[in-house]
Amino acid sequence: MKVKVIIPASGSGIRFGGNTPKQFLKSEGKEIIVRTIEKFNSNRSVNEIIISTKLEYFEKISSLVSRYKLTKVKKIVQGGNLRQDSVYSALINSGADDEDIILVHDAVRPFITSKKITEIINEARKENCVIPGLPVSETLKLVGKNNFVDKTIDRNSLYSIQTPQAFRYKILIRSFEKAYRDNFIGTDESSLAENAGYKVKVIQGERNNIKITVKEDLKLK
Repeated sequence: MKVKVIIPASGSGIRFGGNTPKQFLKSEGKEIIVRTIEKFNSNRSVNEIIISTKLEYFEKISSLVSRYKLTKVKKIVQGGNLRQDSVYSALINSGADDEDIILVHDAVRPFITSKKITEIINEARKENCVIPGLPVSETLKLVGKNNFVDKTIDRNSLYSIQTPQAFRYKILIRSFEKAYRDNFIGTDESSLAENAGYKVKVIQGERNNIKITVKEDLKLK
């Protein structure tokens, strides 16, 4: 059984602003995507990393992989218009066996710790579908017409979900295939697994494991 990591990196970073996609911006002198890949490249449990991205980014990413000796990056594949398409492209080109563990992680989530990666992998070996998350701590409102509050949402069972998300290959590929048959678009991989009828376990995430979305996020650790 192998552990393979898929990192979708096709984003253009429109919300972030500027001409450079945010995965290629530098944090402390090193590209964000490099810092992300390094976390998995150095983890003993990870066997292989697959990057899914736009054709126009292939040369850039190949150069970074070579420069920083990211030896576990075995494939760079063409992504799609949606994150879902990019992950699926990597999945069908992964060469994974049914029982292999597949992790999917955001390219711009560089603060994940190696300890948490190992914990997620070990939990996935037992539970098949595992995602990290944090209990929602802020009050949530359902806002309706003209920005008036319709009601306050009970937050006791609500979690904010992070990556990496981990699945047995056979479960994830079946979930994607069903999603495409159903014309179902999910915001993350676990929503596809849920749509296919699989149980997904949530484990404790990390406060620092943020997804870089705006410039201010680069200052948070």
